[in-house]
Amino acid sequence: MFISEEVELLSRQYTTLPFGNKKDKRIESWLNVFNDLPEIKEAKIHLTDEVTVDFRSDQDNEIEELFLQLMPWRKGPFRINDIFIDSEWDSARKWKRFQELSLDLSGKSILDVGSGNGYYAFRMLGMGANQVLCLEPNLMHVSQFTAVNHFIGTENIRMVPERLEDAGLKDTRFDLIFSMGLLYHQRNPKEHLLKLIGLLKNEGKLILETIIATEEYGLALVPEDGRYASMPNVHYVHTHRGCSSIFEELNLKLIAETDLVATNLTEQRKTKWMPFKSFESALKEEDKSVTVEGYPAPQRKFYILQKTH
Repeated sequence: MFISEEVELLSRQYTTLPFGNKKDKRIESWLNVFNDLPEIKEAKIHLTDEVTVDFRSDQDNEIEELFLQLMPWRKGPFRINDIFIDSEWDSARKWKRFQELSLDLSGKSILDVGSGNGYYAFRMLGMGANQVLCLEPNLMHVSQFTAVNHFIGTENIRMVPERLEDAGLKDTRFDLIFSMGLLYHQRNPKEHLLKLIGLLKNEGKLILETIIATEEYGLALVPEDGRYASMPNVHYVHTHRGCSSIFEELNLKLIAETDLVATNLTEQRKTKWMPFKSFESALKEEDKSVTVEGYPAPQRKFYILQKTH
């Protein structure tokens, strides 16, 4: 059983049909990619410091061409033999910041909401997590996870192409829940956090990673037209004080936090694997400390929060 009976029922179909009954004109081409990936007998897999797979193959060029068909790769990097998938985000940097908080993942059941292509879920397994349920409605990310996991072959991660609101989780309680890069996209941030808290075990922990606005904005920066750093649908960018106020209101105990870290042009940039506009175009040419909309450039932070009675 995967985490709980409820999660088993929710996720089982996606182990063989990664997109379920979702509709997308790209699905046929993605399924062709999966079918063309070679079968391998054994592989050396490393998830502790990176996500890499090594196996005997004389088809690396063909494999690379297949993986390029799944662009754009936002999260990573991944290395498959000599194929280096240099994603837009160097996600290893964010994960290193999380690791500095020394949270034990050993044997834990984890929910990763808005998981992207599963890079962080693989890293969670590298830290000893037992099972990880990923919720990711973007089918492009689901296709990338499916292709990478074709070679990694873990059964301890399951990806469900649904939003949290549509997944229908009611009875399951997780040891840990990750919400990274989601809070500022919520029309009702408190409701988002309440849903997550409701899925935690007693004394369970919520790992929240988000952009933090400068204190001049009071509790939150509210972007005009919902755009911030060229991202659409940004409703509230909370200050540290604004986050602390919400945590107190929701009876969340702050266990640990990282320092603020400014996103820079080496952590998020255009690459062969994501050749479109990236972070540089979200900042003013003459002043990289300001977004194109005129707001302070993004600074990010992790919070580890504990559910209290």
